[in-house]
Amino acid sequence: MHHVRINDLARQIVEDIVENKDHYNAEIHKLDNGATVLDMSKASWTGGKLVGEICMGGLGTIEFSSYNLDGHFIPSVNVYTSEPLISCMASQLAGWSIKLKKDIEKDGQIKKKVVFQSLGSGPARAKSKVEKIFDELDYTDDSNCAVIVFETPKLPNEEVMDIVAKKCGVDSNDTYAVCAPTACLVGSIQVAARIVETGIHKLHEIKFPLNLISDGFGSATIAPIAQDDLGAMGRTNDSISAAGLTYYNIHVEKEREVELFELLKKAPANTSSSYGKPFFETFKAADYKFYDIDPGLFAPAIYTVTNTKTGNCLTVGRVNNELLKQSYGLD
Repeated sequence: MHHVRINDLARQIVEDIVENKDHYNAEIHKLDNGATVLDMSKASWTGGKLVGEICMGGLGTIEFSSYNLDGHFIPSVNVYTSEPLISCMASQLAGWSIKLKKDIEKDGQIKKKVVFQSLGSGPARAKSKVEKIFDELDYTDDSNCAVIVFETPKLPNEEVMDIVAKKCGVDSNDTYAVCAPTACLVGSIQVAARIVETGIHKLHEIKFPLNLISDGFGSATIAPIAQDDLGAMGRTNDSISAAGLTYYNIHVEKEREVELFELLKKAPANTSSSYGKPFFETFKAADYKFYDIDPGLFAPAIYTVTNTKTGNCLTVGRVNNELLKQSYGLD
């Protein structure tokens, strides 16, 4: 599968949205430099599913389900992929920081002002390869297009898309940006759909050998839409850390299994020193300084791993419905 072109696969999904924009309630903008921007801020449930699958470079499947939160009926997603490293780490991970600054005059001085800033996810990352993670991934995408996803209410302009095009080595008219803020239906869906990726990213942080993972499956609640992006960030993070469920297959000899199963115990969110309260409260207590929060918190609630070589399984972590109800504002 390493020959697969994830940007080409994602563009096929983008083209479906463009051709059926009224069905998905998407707004399409063609910029002067030829770039295409999809505004998904008011898009439908299916639009949200497709955005999640674009994030995964067309190598993941997202389906809707539901979760019984102590009597509260909450929608959820089931996500699965048999190419976890490419779909999650080379595409879905929000790891490309894109910033555009402009010169402005203030008090008689020329200063730089940030006019656009967002973390980019999606298969364009595999074209730009500006992140260190790509030193560890044996994957190259030779698509002649680039598809990026921005979790922001502000749409990128021609200059932003020119940055994407230049870094990805493609023409601007072959670049596509899919955009939605966190505080909307698509935002809630696509963040929940990161459940498998979030689990793998935490495994990477604890030095679990990712090349051993052959398949991934996950389930997470779709957070109720918050009033603003800050509140939405809190709820969507809690969907994963309080009740996100993940399942992975590995294939190793029994002697190594003991070591890996012991390492796995460090992965769940409840092992973090920052765990225990809704994320928004934790963020506020840290004076809204993101990097003062233990990064180990950004992990699923539950991991189950099966070693297909021995048939042995291990489940670690726990679901915390009380924390999730607090986060969602439910009794």
